Amino acid sequence: MQRLPARRVTRWMYCAVIFATATTASSAQEQTPAPPPPSSEAEVKFEVTSVKKSGPPGQAVMPFRLLQGGRFSMGQMTVGSLINLAYGIQRYQLVGGPNWMNTDRFDINAVAEDVPPQPPTPGTPNRMQLLVRSPLKERFALVTHNETRELPLSYLVMAREDGKLGERLRPSTVDCRALMAARGRGAGPAGPPKFDEAPQCGMRGGMGRLMAGSVPMANFVQMLSSMLNRPVYDRTKLTGNFDIQLEYTPDQMPQIPPGVTLPPGLTLPSPDGPSLNTALQEQLGLKLEATRGPVDVLVVDSVEQPTPD
Repeated sequence: MQRLPARRVTRWMYCAVIFATATTASSAQEQTPAPPPPSSEAEVKFEVTSVKKSGPPGQAVMPFRLLQGGRFSMGQMTVGSLINLAYGIQRYQLVGGPNWMNTDRFDINAVAEDVPPQPPTPGTPNRMQLLVRSPLKERFALVTHNETRELPLSYLVMAREDGKLGERLRPSTVDCRALMAARGRGAGPAGPPKFDEAPQCGMRGGMGRLMAGSVPMANFVQMLSSMLNRPVYDRTKLTGNFDIQLEYTPDQMPQIPPGVTLPPGLTLPSPDGPSLNTALQEQLGLKLEATRGPVDVLVVDSVEQPTPD
């Protein structure tokens, strides 16, 4: 199997990605959520904003911090990542812009009015998204518009006609609500699971491995969408929550920089392992069907290097 050129591993690849999973999550609809219209935003802004070019990446840098008193800090962020955060979109929904938008990194410190958290209104951007949009517009002169484009997408379907599941895809018996309630009382297990352990409730992925506990297919296809950088829609007709163990070889193999040691339990994937689609079929009894269809995207009309502090 042909591999693409190796990429250097960033600090993000040392850390597994955890997806919190609600046991009552609704099934995924076959429509990618449209980015909120930029012209309909409320006037929510930072009072003070500092934007500086990031120095060399360090292990101590926190990518995102929301502190007391309305203070807000993000480090080592690209403008592309900020746009994804501000408009609640996936990478594949962001179109256009210069190359530096996804390579140059910035540190942002800001202060906003400290207000109590408010429950989100469905279909509208939350307050944090609106706050992040203000430096994008004021300091990076970001201008965008919405479009619908014909793009690659995939359907997740059953691999066997008899509907038999793979050995690593099993219906879950864990009551996540009861488990979270016990943890709130201090009666549950403390701390996150180890790198080589699947969470009881939620999802963890990275370095050619995906592990999940008591998650619905809606959450699983969301993870696949992020991994493949394209929309993935669930057509398995599987209901309920599942425990998942998936191991595969990424098309772009990570490379460990000299002198870097991976945390215990986190290992590089085998270069001779199965591709993602092969692993889905052999281990889970599922497969991906590639096609094309309409996808709502956010198009970058113009963006500039930040104005000085």
